[in-house]
Amino acid sequence: MSSKNVWRNLAFLLVLANLLFWLWSQGFMRQMGMGPKSVQEPHRLKDQVEPQALTLQGAASQDSK
Repeated sequence: MSSKNVWRNLAFLLVLANLLFWLWSQGFMRQMGMGPKSVQEPHRLKDQVEPQALTLQGAASQDSK
């Protein structure tokens, strides 16, 4: 097998591996029983204490003259 064919096959395998990983990570392979686990943490939402009391403020200015 020539060096050119080895590199062509390697490139093809890398593209195929990237495509399969993308399909898996986006959940398109769940119909076949494959796919990442969905991350859900409902207990964190339930355990929040007065989330409406939280206020967001902008960054402090650097002008402390």
